[in-house]
Parts: sequence; structure tokens; C-alpha cells
Amino acid sequence: PERVAEILQQIKIGKDLSPDQQSQVCDLCAEFADTFALAVSEVFPIDFKMSKLTFPEGTRFNTKVNQRPLTPPQRTFLYDRLNMLESTGIIHRI
Repeated sequence: PERVAEILQQIKIGKDLSPDQQSQVCDLCAEFADTFALAVSEVFPIDFKMSKLTFPEGTRFNTKVNQRPLTPPQRTFLYDRLNMLESTGIIHRI
């Protein structure tokens, strides 16, 4: 089907696999095509799983950010992705 063809076009199968193994990967992708999201709008948030991080009392974390500033193309790409994720409800601005 069209969806399977699009999924196979989007993924990269390593050249280190034998032709038989590559065929098995393609067959698995076809069998489980409904588990792949081709667009962010196909991803639905879940509300039944919550992660809680616990740290020993008195734990201190470095609050200094050591990241280099983004270049203009990096910033454009990142902000566009963040806006897309926010518009689909995957993430929320805090």
C-alpha cells in the first residue's frame, strides 16, 4: 500500500544487513505500518503514563548552561519544529 511505500522511503536500512535481513526489515515495517507516524499530527498524547523523577534530598544540579548559541539556520529549524509540536498539542509552552 501507499503508506508502507512512504514508510520504507523514510527509513534507512543499513548496508551491513544481508539481502534476506533487509527483506525481513521491510516485511516487519509493512506488518506494523500502523505503528509509524508519518507526521507529527498522527502522534497522539497519552495521559495514562506519567514519569516521576526522584532525587536524593540535597542533590544539587549545575544551573549554568554551557551550550553555544544556535546559528540562524539552526534557530529557524528548531523554532519551526517547536512551533509545529506546540500547535499539535505534543508539547506545551511553560
